[in-house]
Amino acid sequence: MNKHWTKLLLASMAIVAAAAMAQDESAYRPFVLASINTAGLEQQAVATTAALEGAGFTVAGQYAPLDNTRVIVVTSPELQAVAASSERGGYGAAQRISLTEREGKTEVAFVNPLYIQRAYRLGGDLQPVLDRLVGALGRVEEFGAKKGLSAKKLAKYHYMVGMQRFDDPSELGSFDSHDAAVAAVERGLARAGDALTQVYRIDIPGTEQTLFGVGMKATGAAEEELAIDEAHQLAIVDFEGYSKVAYFPYEILVSGTEVEALHMRFRMAVHFPDLSMMGEHGFTMLMASPGATEDALEALLQTD
Repeated sequence: MNKHWTKLLLASMAIVAAAAMAQDESAYRPFVLASINTAGLEQQAVATTAALEGAGFTVAGQYAPLDNTRVIVVTSPELQAVAASSERGGYGAAQRISLTEREGKTEVAFVNPLYIQRAYRLGGDLQPVLDRLVGALGRVEEFGAKKGLSAKKLAKYHYMVGMQRFDDPSELGSFDSHDAAVAAVERGLARAGDALTQVYRIDIPGTEQTLFGVGMKATGAAEEELAIDEAHQLAIVDFEGYSKVAYFPYEILVSGTEVEALHMRFRMAVHFPDLSMMGEHGFTMLMASPGATEDALEALLQTD
């Protein structure tokens, strides 16, 4: 190989390496604004569902965390394949899309799959999922973090020293079999009279992983229920910019015989990385919520 071709080869290798490094150092944000429309909430929900299904997604469930919102949760073979590639990858099987109607317009947004891929340490590539979402719903801009977070920072993310990371989940219970664990979660979520409801269930093929989506609505004035109530939490953390209601629903993961959930001190922080610790919209205003969330999720596994 002559010197000319050697230089070209080395230059090409350098470009590829630089591109890979640039991708790794990209700034990721937790949410993507897909569109802002004049359609009403119900009309937009129908159109959004049709667009998602037309792009190959399957609706796993939907619900309204707030009166003026709708969250649609979808899955797909691509999402489930990525979820199956990691030991605790089940968290990546669901994609949350939100619709928020206010001031005569409806915002459509979704959780950024590339952000979740890195924050949840997933083994596969969710770029094809992002491409499908953008093709179906549109893309205006990413939001939720002013500067964004690098892949390296997301992989080891915690809000501050002493707070949980992705691999510090709330361990909710252990059972004799996967089927028994799944049945216990379903039974608990079906129980009437408490704040927790089942939004969806996704079984990841080829694994013993099942992901549940959990709605959280206080049924009374009990302090522990108010602490986990979706409206209460969102009033504190989702106070500026585009709607981030796609933070909900919460998840419970059954992995083998074990039942777990991401600890709220990690899950909330990674979805709202710019929030301050203090102030009227700081994490300290939710001081009771992480413990109350863990207690409520543990309680749903208890037999009557």
